[in-house]
Amino acid sequence: MSFATFWTEDTFAPIAPLPGFTASPASDWDELAEINHITLAEVMGRLNNGHRPYVARMDGQPVAYGWLATSKVSIGELDINVELSPNDRYLWDFATLPDWQGQGLYPRLLQSILEQEIQNAKRFWIIHAPENLPSGAGMSKAGFEFVGQLSFTVDGKVGLAPYSDSTERARLGADLLQIPLIESILAPCWTCGGMVAKHPDKADANSCWPPKRSNESGCCCAKEVKKSNNVISIV
Repeated sequence: MSFATFWTEDTFAPIAPLPGFTASPASDWDELAEINHITLAEVMGRLNNGHRPYVARMDGQPVAYGWLATSKVSIGELDINVELSPNDRYLWDFATLPDWQGQGLYPRLLQSILEQEIQNAKRFWIIHAPENLPSGAGMSKAGFEFVGQLSFTVDGKVGLAPYSDSTERARLGADLLQIPLIESILAPCWTCGGMVAKHPDKADANSCWPPKRSNESGCCCAKEVKKSNNVISIV
């Protein structure tokens, strides 16, 4: 998983206006539950835990949504559950409704959230699975900087492998998630990582970790597995 951030001193990437597009905090919980495909009880649970929902609209019609964590970060795939500092926010669970995909709504929604929340925090963080290329492209268009790759060591623990030009930000990101910095990237593809990493704490020690995810296009990058400095790499 790629880890990206936007800080208050960063420059917003220019995005052309899209007529009819607006984005604001959600206020209709029933509508939010419907487009988010979750129950109303789950919506209320998220709200009670400090998560703020945003909805993007085209001429008033809901077309996309996303959540902003203000107090806690929970990444179930990585078994990460941490408290956020007052200066940090975490963006998660974004989606564009099927009929509106491919129109550049995601980066506009991200940037709109940043613009509305920038007075309340200093740093914003977000992740995406490497096989989800449109998501990564949307983050870049919105102005996020990719700082590293969330990876697994051979003992199944999570670490952050920083990109060479983002070490300082990666260190703060690792501190935020309460994970160590590591020297090598486990795998550039989440699916590939699931094929080679073992999780010793699970009932079946030989089961893949993280669990394999379906990918119709198949494994996008795994050709050869190498082990170096106690970290598995796929090249």
